[in-house]
Amino acid sequence: MGAIVINDITKRSGRKRILDQVNLEVLEGEFFSILSMEEEAKDALAKILFNFKKPSSGHASIYNFDVNKQSKDVKSYTSFISKEALFPENLKRKTIFKKTLNFHELEMPEDYDELMDSFDCQDNPKVANMDARERRMTSIVNALLVHPRVLIVQDATRGMNPVDCQNFLNKLKELQKSENLTILFLSDDLSIAQRYSDRVAYLHEGRIRDIEYLKDKESKDKLLRVYSAKLRKEEFFRIGARPVDRNYTEATFYYDGYLPDLTNLLYQQGIEDFNLEDALLQDKIDAYYGPQGNMDYRQEVSPSKQDQEVQEKVEEENLEADLSEEKSPDEIFFGEDNGDFTESKEIEKINLVDQDREENQVEDTKVIDKNDLLNQLENGNDKGGFNQ
Repeated sequence: MGAIVINDITKRSGRKRILDQVNLEVLEGEFFSILSMEEEAKDALAKILFNFKKPSSGHASIYNFDVNKQSKDVKSYTSFISKEALFPENLKRKTIFKKTLNFHELEMPEDYDELMDSFDCQDNPKVANMDARERRMTSIVNALLVHPRVLIVQDATRGMNPVDCQNFLNKLKELQKSENLTILFLSDDLSIAQRYSDRVAYLHEGRIRDIEYLKDKESKDKLLRVYSAKLRKEEFFRIGARPVDRNYTEATFYYDGYLPDLTNLLYQQGIEDFNLEDALLQDKIDAYYGPQGNMDYRQEVSPSKQDQEVQEKVEEENLEADLSEEKSPDEIFFGEDNGDFTESKEIEKINLVDQDREENQVEDTKVIDKNDLLNQLENGNDKGGFNQ
């Protein structure tokens, strides 16, 4: 069943298209990530789903409730954790929680104290006195307190320390499993998305470019930098590596395939000077959606072979230009036009074939005058080995 369904959502700001015909379906109980470097696009999509913004065209629904026409119903079982925790400065933390529970017509949940302990929210300061971390933890507890069916998270892990981040994401996975929570995770963190998500959609230039299934993915995407003259790039292209820099001058590859294939190739080529690290979202965008993102590098030839083929083509074209159709066979042979031959003699190696003994060949070097050659060609004399 589709928990979140987005149909042809377009959002314009003046002439700019922030979202361009976005179509998605997030299944019930799924951890679905939308990754993008475009802050406006992520912000617009999240706010459209909560009816804080109107789309220019298209529509969306959450559990079959239209997010625009039935916004109150949507908000009754949907929570939102934004990148900025914005609460009235004069309110205390527990007052915020009570207001949220009242809106949902809920009593204090049994796991209230557990949530407070998990995210360090036991005390009760005013929002004005909270630091950035305390505001973030308050926002998380406020969203989870009502046990929503759908949770939308927008860049909430950005700037979070590693311990808090892991604690938060582990809690989401726990709720996904125990309560069938549907999670829409809007972020620019490729590593987190690939570790925790069931599927990932890539949003670039306002459009969904690809959806990746992560169930069978065995390793995270990697960025490989090679500092070796031994490198044969075509071998890396064949296993699916892609040049991040879009040219052949930098040995930097994006790799999202089977990691042992990459490490085996490094070993086979005897490459020891390299750096392998987790890729960033910008690396993936450069590799797949840059100016040459549609190129299939698995089929590409190596730069050296490519250069050789270009050179051979140029030489072939030059040869065709030199040997026009008007030239006679003797002009071609002597490399001169219009019979204007030089006075010099040519030294040629000629294989003298004895027609009576076809199996025996004798190689001989003769000094041949150009006039003798012409006579032999005209008379069909085979003694010089030029029988035409």
